[in-house]
Amino acid sequence: MSYPLHELPDLSSLGGEWATVTVADCAWGHPVQVGRAMFPDHEWPYEPRKCPWDMPTAWYLDGSVLICLGCGVDGT
Repeated sequence: MSYPLHELPDLSSLGGEWATVTVADCAWGHPVQVGRAMFPDHEWPYEPRKCPWDMPTAWYLDGSVLICLGCGVDGT
């Protein structure tokens, strides 16, 4: 699901912010805009379009946001 950035949890307590990226949806491949977590001095190993589908994820902010550890995309 795609949420406007203002509806995603605030990452400022983690020192981050959201950026908008366009990716293909998993079902039909249509372009959708999603939030990508951005942190200073941290680079994700993959760009969202090239991120393997089986990358692990991690919950942050007491379980309110799920972030892909490969590309930083919101998976909540």
